[in-house]
Amino acid sequence: MVQEELTRGTIFDIQGFSVHDGPGCRTLIFFKGCSLECPWCSNPEGISPYPEPLWRRSKCTFDRLCLDACPHNAITIALDEDGDRLLFDRQFCSECKTRECAGACLSGALSIGGYQATAGEVFAKITRDRSYWGAGGGITLTGGEPFMQPEFALELLKRCYEAYIHTAVETCGNVPWKNYERSLPYIDWIFFDLKNMDEPRATQLIHHLVHPSTRPPVHSSARPLVPSILNNARRLADAFPGRLIWRIPVVPGFNDDPENIEKTAQFIRSTGRTEINLLPLHHLGREKYSLTGRQYGSGNIGIPSGKNLEEIASHFGSFGIKCYIGSDTPF
Repeated sequence: MVQEELTRGTIFDIQGFSVHDGPGCRTLIFFKGCSLECPWCSNPEGISPYPEPLWRRSKCTFDRLCLDACPHNAITIALDEDGDRLLFDRQFCSECKTRECAGACLSGALSIGGYQATAGEVFAKITRDRSYWGAGGGITLTGGEPFMQPEFALELLKRCYEAYIHTAVETCGNVPWKNYERSLPYIDWIFFDLKNMDEPRATQLIHHLVHPSTRPPVHSSARPLVPSILNNARRLADAFPGRLIWRIPVVPGFNDDPENIEKTAQFIRSTGRTEINLLPLHHLGREKYSLTGRQYGSGNIGIPSGKNLEEIASHFGSFGIKCYIGSDTPF
């Protein structure tokens, strides 16, 4: 028990009353840190593994209080096409423990995204929602990528499982297999992303969209795939006794072509698992990118049409695969 209390993780939100990330009403725990940097990510504040400054230009009075408070001189004021803005040396920010800048801000323009907590602290918080879950509800670990913090995920899942709380996890698959292995006995459901069957091509495209050569990168380049998302998918399909639902973020021009859909269907059929959830690209997370100093990389990509989604679903159906579109998933 002492060791569990010492196991700390970094999260950026806990959200109750969710009905789209597993059966029943659920509480979502958002982990900081992801091993990919997809340009369409709806939670860009979950990409960095560290607590980070979130800056809202609309609230900023440029009174320099945060600049004066920063002991690292890591904040400057610069001019861009929209006027003055704050720039952060995020290498210093990732190592900062005191975060005086946010404490000095009086306008609410600057806050810190993410915080550390023990598994016990998070467990105590989420169990307050238990009376609202109903018979089929529970918790879902999401993010970010939960298995970037495997020890923290393990302790939290174990606590929930032993308390008879239904557990689900959303994962991109881009972590070492050992990060999954010990947690599998404590998971009831897994949602696993299949972004593209051509992994090297997918990595190159994500890198280009996040950091095109026409502008300097704001953050580190897209992470390499380690060792293989598809290898992890196969191993989970074999080893995991619970319910496994594949997911595809349908991004026009990236993974909605007939060839990729055909290969995806063949792959899913080979695993023996027969459910997939199509998540059509949306731009609802666009406004959060400026908070983290990132530039949104998918603004020129269209939203998939209903007809296109139905055609993809029909193709999966021809392989005997149950295909659910968006939130229309019979949990």
